Amino acid sequence: MKNSIYYLSLLFLLATSCVQENLEAPKMGMVSFSAISFTHFGGLSPNARMLEDSEWKHIFKESATLTITHKETGAEYSLQYNPNDFTDAYQIQLPYGEYTVFSEVTGGDFEAFLPFTISGEFTLAETSLDISLQGSTDYGLVTVKKEFVLSANLDGEHELEICDQGFTLYAYVKDGLTPTLTIYENFNGQALQKELDIAAYNHYHFYLKLTEVQGTVNLIELAIGPFEYHEEFFEIGGEEEITSVTDADGNEYKVVKIGEQYWMAEDLNTTKFCNGEDILTLRTEQIFENITEPNMSFAVQNRSTMLYYSEAANYDERNICPCNWHVSTDEDWRSLETYLGLPENQFESGLYTRGATQNIGGKLKAVEEWPFPDDNFNYVNTGATNEYGFTILPYGYVYPDDEFDGVTYYSTFEDEYEAAYIWTPIEGSHIEDNALYIREFRYSIDGIRRSRFNPTAASVRCVKD
Repeated sequence: MKNSIYYLSLLFLLATSCVQENLEAPKMGMVSFSAISFTHFGGLSPNARMLEDSEWKHIFKESATLTITHKETGAEYSLQYNPNDFTDAYQIQLPYGEYTVFSEVTGGDFEAFLPFTISGEFTLAETSLDISLQGSTDYGLVTVKKEFVLSANLDGEHELEICDQGFTLYAYVKDGLTPTLTIYENFNGQALQKELDIAAYNHYHFYLKLTEVQGTVNLIELAIGPFEYHEEFFEIGGEEEITSVTDADGNEYKVVKIGEQYWMAEDLNTTKFCNGEDILTLRTEQIFENITEPNMSFAVQNRSTMLYYSEAANYDERNICPCNWHVSTDEDWRSLETYLGLPENQFESGLYTRGATQNIGGKLKAVEEWPFPDDNFNYVNTGATNEYGFTILPYGYVYPDDEFDGVTYYSTFEDEYEAAYIWTPIEGSHIEDNALYIREFRYSIDGIRRSRFNPTAASVRCVKD
């Protein structure tokens, strides 16, 4: 009997312990956080010309912490996340129950990222739950289209950041501030100013407008967020004011107007594409060892200017000229030559001198003699008048003379004191077409030569779009 009671007691204890163990194991579920959205407050600011919904893709700090608190037990859970990237949802396993969520990224009056606060609640009562976080902010957004713009700042000290592949300047600004926006245009460096009245959830977009520009402005492609969009422009005068242009490197060039075209009056000398990316820049003795594949975009230093390989000058979509300018094409040169008096029946002439009777080349060449390194000898510059201020000077070209794995590379300067070789690609051509044309100016001729040219490095003159 005692043994029976003992066994019954043991079974009871085992049974109750199993029940207790089951009670202590809470049900768990997987919570996924897949997006951040912002409440849309709306409202038209007093200085707005135009109101539209903005879908600007907000720029956040790279890392933030989400704090998740169990309302009943007070247990806290932390989850690190990148607000810029919800490509994959951020997940955490939690016990069933009611929770609060909180995340905050703070900032100063002017920031290159959007400060925000996330606050909310959810109930986990199933094995999986997907949540879109609800955010709020007390910041507005100021953007400036980079076209015609050297730089922009707020209150003279807070520089706008560059983004959107170099096409836009931006800053996030705290609600209630009234900063002065200063934009420096890239024709004469003139400072254009406007006082702003910042309201949260408002997007103030500005662009520079030439007096001769017609039509509507293309809105920036926008992605997240219901900021209100207010677009305004600064008037910066007509084309007659264009006397210089600045490239992405900060080099300033004289500009001349010939006929209806605006030309740079100097050879291009930049080491950056329009969007600010670097152009591979080499000296000739470096070229063979640094080129790793055919058709690379690169430039070669020659005395005081750069010569550009055919890929960079003719085919690279990043554009080696200042933004809103382009490498002068065969068609651009035909228009220029026609204006200078070249007969149409000489358009297709190749190595034969074209326009000699009309002194077409002489009108564009620098008047001074083209100097040779030997002080006892200079090239007399036949026919040179430079009457349009175009100032052609000789820098020659880089000759192909090295071959590796069937690819030709370049390391020898040719005609660098005797002639100027300027790329004049045919619009719409492709590198495989071998339609690589140049204009050649030589000390001993007063016309211009137009001819096909082997892929190599030569000078570039840019024309305004």
